[in-house]
Amino acid sequence: MIRSDFLAALIGNKWDWRNYNCWNFAAHVELELFGRRLPAVSVPTDLSKRWVLEAFDGHPERAEWKEMPEGPGGLIAAQDGALCLMAHLRMPGHIGVWLRPEGRIIHCDENAGVCFETPLALRQQGWRQLRFFEPK
Repeated sequence: MIRSDFLAALIGNKWDWRNYNCWNFAAHVELELFGRRLPAVSVPTDLSKRWVLEAFDGHPERAEWKEMPEGPGGLIAAQDGALCLMAHLRMPGHIGVWLRPEGRIIHCDENAGVCFETPLALRQQGWRQLRFFEPK
């Protein structure tokens, strides 16, 4: 599979809270591009922002990943395939996958579907805190 073809086929796909939410999407990209299997997460039918915040903050999968500090001048030091947790304030409420060669994060957004955006564009949309995690 050619990476660019795989990524291009994803752009614009619709978000679906039960099957194609940001976690399931990130898990799909991790498996297809990096061979990493992330655990399934059962999303409740009464999905709320509070549930998402608590799920990201306290999920046991976080113990399997190490946070990568920013490099000099705020450069992203994380390797290709790092998970990117995004937060408007302190607690993350969204996830994507850092694609280092492209310099972008691919993620599935409730409003726009699958997007392929630079960290700067995400910050301009209100995701002020981007935290990158690599497998231990």
